[in-house]
Amino acid sequence: MVKKISAIVLAGALTLSLAACGGGKGNNAATGTEGEGAKTSSGQKQVIKILHWKQDNINKAMNEINKKFEEKYPEYKIEYTTTGPDDEYKQAQRARLTANDVDILADLSGMRLSPQEWTPGAKVPDWEQWINSGLIADLSDQAFVSKWNANDIEKAGTYNGKVYAIPTGKVAMSGLFYNKEIFEEHGLEVPKTWSEFIQLNETLKSKGITPIGVAGKDVWPLKLPVFALQAKILGGGDQQKWIEGVWKGETAFNDAEAVEVLEKMKTLQDNYMIEGFMGIDYASAPAIFATGKVAMLADGSWDAPTIATANPDLKFGYFPVPATEDAAKNASFVGKYDVTWYVAEKGPNKEGALKWLEFFSEPENYTTFVKAAGFIPTMDGISTDSDFIDNELTPYLGDFELAYEIMMINRENVGEHLAAEGVHTEYLAPGGEFKTAKELADVQQKEWEAAAPK
Repeated sequence: MVKKISAIVLAGALTLSLAACGGGKGNNAATGTEGEGAKTSSGQKQVIKILHWKQDNINKAMNEINKKFEEKYPEYKIEYTTTGPDDEYKQAQRARLTANDVDILADLSGMRLSPQEWTPGAKVPDWEQWINSGLIADLSDQAFVSKWNANDIEKAGTYNGKVYAIPTGKVAMSGLFYNKEIFEEHGLEVPKTWSEFIQLNETLKSKGITPIGVAGKDVWPLKLPVFALQAKILGGGDQQKWIEGVWKGETAFNDAEAVEVLEKMKTLQDNYMIEGFMGIDYASAPAIFATGKVAMLADGSWDAPTIATANPDLKFGYFPVPATEDAAKNASFVGKYDVTWYVAEKGPNKEGALKWLEFFSEPENYTTFVKAAGFIPTMDGISTDSDFIDNELTPYLGDFELAYEIMMINRENVGEHLAAEGVHTEYLAPGGEFKTAKELADVQQKEWEAAAPK
């Protein structure tokens, strides 16, 4: 899914581009004015440069927090720049960090697993390269780290025994939003097994109701329901075991379990998703669900505030995609850590960045952020006042698992059908070239073998 571009060429091009437009200010949601530099004897304010992606609910909360920070610390000015998500953001992230043109940057998830002794030739994630290159600040001795849940910091912000990042929340990614009014009107219940799920979809279709909406145009949303299938099917429900196995040659991308994952997702795509789903962009999907055009929506729990905004009167819930016939195994979400803050070691204002992160870590300010984001808090004692989190997410959080894309350690230069730690069901017909799941699985296994170190 991610196009491989020369990091050197890309960083150079983007650095020139950002320099030409004043550090990317043309695409920002910044508080404050442009053209203000570091504090001087004449009393100019010190600028703290924060890089993030565009996401309205979070951007609004950030602007509120930044304004409060500037009021408390008038010697500082926040330059809060946002870009488009995914590839556009990753490109800006790399370019500005290597150019020492950012103080605080967000990452799309907590630290993904880095290469292990059983992963020869594995791709080294960007965050690990940055740390090893001295570009990311060590936060271990910062007092504000103790305000965050120690387990979450250990899982998502720690590398080689040192803290380098602050994960700001957890999200469930393997669920479906569902319209409670549609379910109640037709006497439907939340399914607990795969066969119940298929029967639910068939019942909805028989009543002229489109079962599932998904934003296929952006591709990555297609991975969300697959995360449930992978976590509950691969390795018999132990995907870590399966992932280690594929590296050791004990499991394969075209073994029975991997093919079952693809076949079940193909069943959903072929039979129960909204017509033309590959042309629906992510920004449009919440409104399609909120207006009752579909009974369910494949999306992450973070989009609950967006759905509620689109239709404040809508009664909706969220349940895990039931991947197997074992109801107990199905009854937990798969997810990840979301927005994770790093401080640039060589940025123009490291001192200011640490002060901002200390301010952000105050429970009052973090609460503003986490409520807007719709995240499961990673700081203890935080009340989100969210019926959605308390009643829709919490019952399924007992055995919270990290998603495949977070756990999978990929090979360097792996083929497009396995890139970005994805299952890539967009390649399945009718939208893609492969008529069967087994055909795609065989190509994936060949690409995996071709990427093995020589």
